[in-house]
Amino acid sequence: MDKKTIIALILIFVVFYLSSKFFWKQPVPPQTQQYATENTQQVAKPPMIPPTQENDLEADVTPLDLQSDIPLNNDIVLENNDIKVVLTNRGGNIKQVVLKNIKNEAQEDAVNLFIKESGMFNIVFYTSSDTINFRKQNLEYTYDEFTATFFIEKDFKRIFEKHYSIDDNYTVNITIKADGLGFIDTYDIQLDAGIYYDQKGDKRFNTYINVVSYVDNNINKISLKKAKSGAAQYGNITWTSLKSKYFMVATIPERTVKLREIFVAADNNAILENAQIEVGRNSIDHSFQFYCGPVDYDRLRAFNIGLEDVMNFGWKLLRPISKLILKLLKFIHSLIPNYGIAIIILSIIIKFVFYPLTHKSFTSAQKMQRVQPHIKELQAKYKGNPQKLQKETMKLYKEHGVSPLGGCLPLLIQFPFLFALYPVLQSTIELRHAGFIFWIKDLSIPDPYYIMPILMGITMFFQQKLMSQKPTPNMDEKQLAQLKTQKFMMYGMPIFFVFIFKSLPAGLVLYWFTYNILSVMEQLSIRKKTQSLSQEIIVDKKK
Repeated sequence: MDKKTIIALILIFVVFYLSSKFFWKQPVPPQTQQYATENTQQVAKPPMIPPTQENDLEADVTPLDLQSDIPLNNDIVLENNDIKVVLTNRGGNIKQVVLKNIKNEAQEDAVNLFIKESGMFNIVFYTSSDTINFRKQNLEYTYDEFTATFFIEKDFKRIFEKHYSIDDNYTVNITIKADGLGFIDTYDIQLDAGIYYDQKGDKRFNTYINVVSYVDNNINKISLKKAKSGAAQYGNITWTSLKSKYFMVATIPERTVKLREIFVAADNNAILENAQIEVGRNSIDHSFQFYCGPVDYDRLRAFNIGLEDVMNFGWKLLRPISKLILKLLKFIHSLIPNYGIAIIILSIIIKFVFYPLTHKSFTSAQKMQRVQPHIKELQAKYKGNPQKLQKETMKLYKEHGVSPLGGCLPLLIQFPFLFALYPVLQSTIELRHAGFIFWIKDLSIPDPYYIMPILMGITMFFQQKLMSQKPTPNMDEKQLAQLKTQKFMMYGMPIFFVFIFKSLPAGLVLYWFTYNILSVMEQLSIRKKTQSLSQEIIVDKKK
């Protein structure tokens, strides 16, 4: 492996690392970007204002003569095996969703999905004459273990109703009905409670906090950074979600509901969303699914609406490979319930798949080193005859079984597969709180003692050493200079990679460590075979 190739490999990895650092950003469709820019200047309705400010939406007055003596109840609970939904009759909103079987970052309590308790899924109607906001209004209600209904009656007629129900999963079914409030132009669904995130395990946690929607049959993402200055999404919106690295809430309207506009803002690390529904009539009867749970590929895929595309699977062309790797990893774990061992087995499988390529690469590199002295002799002998030199060089390659293109090219071919592997091990929830052995209690966060990155660096050093060319007495100054550069890379690259990998999840480092060990074993085997072959050639020539 020559100097230029080594530098190219380093540059490839640096580009790959920087891409992952910025979370493999998915481009926003040009039309949506244009709308978002125009929104900040021309749209009359501004992005939602953080609830902590004085001009909060709660300041709006509900222009209805409603019963004012309904007591507040903030502890209306719907519960199944997966979630506990805490409702309040103030606006008939969701106060909190507890993920009963998933621990928070400290692994002490269950995850409280919302980081603010402002009242999720609040409804604001815009009629021909009024703005009706129920956030401050206590509603009448009925409920049991799995359903709750909040309503307003006027003149013995139910003019507004919000109904909740849950099944045996992470989904809350919500129905909104209104009749008798006047001509409804639009109404807003306020998703302004933020989303829970793990912070200590990944210093770049805020790069995972996004609003991700399916707009005009394309994934559209608004990052937390963009949300802080106000942003919007326009079009035919099939679903919209608030997402952190491991958790999300998704609003999925039924097909007849016209979700056309989403306004996004942020309050610190809480990303806030305001979804606007087009109506244009006097009454509504709209249904929604409200997914509140982990970013789990199989659960999201079961909705059959592309909801699984909120997951980070890297670059678009590599996503099918990433999904295949995830399925394989989960299958291995179903057989051996330890994700650390599953990663080791995955590394062995991938090494086996690419064995023909890596074997050819390593073998060619070893043979190329051994013919260098002979090439030097040919260069001196045919210095003034380049055509003869080329012919004799190719003859020499053939005698020693050397392929000029069989060196690093096969290694480069497997890089897309490695790039596809990275986002799977970087952000899949299956590795969250998944222990391995001894000090590695969580494969989704960096090794707290840097033991795995250091071990990986040591294996990389031995791998580079086995690939390095040894000096010979007849080398010229140029070749000796190349050897010095190669020696610098042999010591420098492992240190460089240790520095990078110390901040990456232990699961990813474990994969590279295992892969390096397998590569070292393969190179030792190839070196032994190459030495035997060279001795046979020498014996044959003497005969």
